[in-house]
Amino acid sequence: MKLTKMMGVLLASVGFGAALVVANPTTDAQASAKMSLASFPQKFQGTWYYYQGGHYDQYTIGAQQTSDRSFYNKKWHSGSSVVKVTALNKDMNNIKKGKYNDLLFMSKGWLVDQQWQQHHKDSAFGTVGTESYKIVKRHYKGKQIKSLYIYTMWNMGDGEAHLQHYYSTKGQAKAFNPTGAVEDFTN
Repeated sequence: MKLTKMMGVLLASVGFGAALVVANPTTDAQASAKMSLASFPQKFQGTWYYYQGGHYDQYTIGAQQTSDRSFYNKKWHSGSSVVKVTALNKDMNNIKKGKYNDLLFMSKGWLVDQQWQQHHKDSAFGTVGTESYKIVKRHYKGKQIKSLYIYTMWNMGDGEAHLQHYYSTKGQAKAFNPTGAVEDFTN
């Protein structure tokens, strides 16, 4: 009788284990279905300024939208983009609908922002066509303040990296870049 009960318990546990294996997908299947972020994390949201050439560029990050206003070629330019969720495991360079939507994902500690049309399944921090963000701390008038550190990789020749710090006030932006230089390579 004891042998029969033990066999019953053993069969039940094997059957339960098999049911768990069938019910739970493998780790690879979960990784292949990874989606982009639905919105910007709260710490990145707000209006940020960069002082350049006598003008203040403005970059506004909302939960699901960005907008910018920059002065170059002797006139003001503005634009905006919307964040949409998509699978990160597919190449999207041939899509027609939604190609100007942005997608967000984390890579090497940076929040990466990329247009759908430039996304490839192996896109990461520093990939051409990405703009990556980090919040860093800087010292201003004896206090620690937050700065939006932007690393942009453009597709010009072999790829150009552009590094800039944006600040929450125009005063901070001018204090950290008083000459109005185009680039800001400091950490």
